[in-house]
Amino acid sequence: MTDTSDRTEPEDAAAADPLTRLLQCHPETAFDYLEFRRMMAGPSAAFAAERATPEDIERLRACLTAMEEAHGLDDPTREAAADAEFHLAIYEAAHNRVMVGIMRQFIRMMSENVFYDRTSLYLRRGVRDSFLRQHQAIFHAIAAGNPEAARATADAHIASTTEALREAQRADARLEVALRRQQGVNLVTSKGK
Repeated sequence: MTDTSDRTEPEDAAAADPLTRLLQCHPETAFDYLEFRRMMAGPSAAFAAERATPEDIERLRACLTAMEEAHGLDDPTREAAADAEFHLAIYEAAHNRVMVGIMRQFIRMMSENVFYDRTSLYLRRGVRDSFLRQHQAIFHAIAAGNPEAARATADAHIASTTEALREAQRADARLEVALRRQQGVNLVTSKGK
């Protein structure tokens, strides 16, 4: 008879991970994550531009093509998933195993919306088009073997993502205030009847 008491289901594994729990309990840590990404994105793109094999470039191209196709189909969910795959392909093209291991964990958490709902960012006006152009620029810099351009475009992308998330949070806060006001007016009006 096998003891299964120490086995953890995949969904339980995320709940058992202290970093995941911290990030889920404190939504403001989304910006800590993006700050960490700011430290990683530029250097990893520069390393990818220096170290990418032809196979790495083809994988990046396939990820970008998937993103472009999802964009053309107006499918933010698929586009956000392709975005995550594209970034993972960059980390893998950098050929730094430690970086890949760390970023795989973060990308898994990102796909589970631990930091923020990535798909919701893709639903915001102008964000999808901007993100697609940024990813195309990152790809072209890496494919051209230009580490400086790869670093600059990756850094600009993270700055843009951070600003998009800040704006999304501001818009959500404005909506919440408007709904509370509307509920307050409805309460006052229904009492007066």
